[in-house]
Amino acid sequence: MRLATSVERRRRIRRAVRHVEQRFRDEPDAQMKLAELADVACLSLFHFIRLYQAAVGETPQVTLRRLRLQVARERLRADPAVSVTEVAFDSGYESSQAFTRAYRRQFGIVPSVRDGSASLLESVDGTTVELPALTMQTMPIERSWAGAWSAYDELMARLEVAAVPLHNQNVYGVFSPERVFAHACARENDFVDGRIQLEQRQLEGGWHVCFSGQPDAVWRRLDRDAALKKTRAQGRPILMRYLNDPSFRVDIDQKIRLYVPLEAGVRPEELSLLL
Repeated sequence: MRLATSVERRRRIRRAVRHVEQRFRDEPDAQMKLAELADVACLSLFHFIRLYQAAVGETPQVTLRRLRLQVARERLRADPAVSVTEVAFDSGYESSQAFTRAYRRQFGIVPSVRDGSASLLESVDGTTVELPALTMQTMPIERSWAGAWSAYDELMARLEVAAVPLHNQNVYGVFSPERVFAHACARENDFVDGRIQLEQRQLEGGWHVCFSGQPDAVWRRLDRDAALKKTRAQGRPILMRYLNDPSFRVDIDQKIRLYVPLEAGVRPEELSLLL
């Protein structure tokens, strides 16, 4: 496969994923058709379904059903007065019984149980880890977010063209100390090396605080951690590892690990008590 073909295919599927996310944000009860998503991706319906499933790991129908149920769950949490039947019909189900079966399959509980599960911020995991020095194949990123997506798509396309197995695609973002997204990187291994034809970059190892979870929640956790602000190495970059492909996941489904470097001499066993 040619690099340009892989990049363009990623951009088209990403447009469809972002469209789904925006429609649900603007219209929580939106009833989208597959033809609408195929048009957004500028693909025939047949090719859209095939490429979407290969990229995302599920059919677009499954994505829409899963996100629609997530919207329904948030509505039931937020409004104790709303009935399950009303939410079921607004979510496109023909009966409350069908809605309840689908809801229980996805969440493990019936919709009449207004669960108080942890918020995204509370679900962020924190620990301390000692990273080795890392050798990366690196794509520079423009300062705009559009530039970040463009660089990330090219990096992932290069890995695809080089036939790098998914479990060897250890992809990171490097943020400057001022938190400017500076580079998209793939960690070198037996499959990722100079054949990718990118700039090689060395990243310093050492002790880091590691936060894992949904990206917005992880960054908010970093911002509110007063103890870490005093002990992090202010002049060193922050490293973010993607645990799934953000081009093909709506925001709430994205998962990352954020590695924040600590000052030399900080005792990680003391800091870990604050996490």
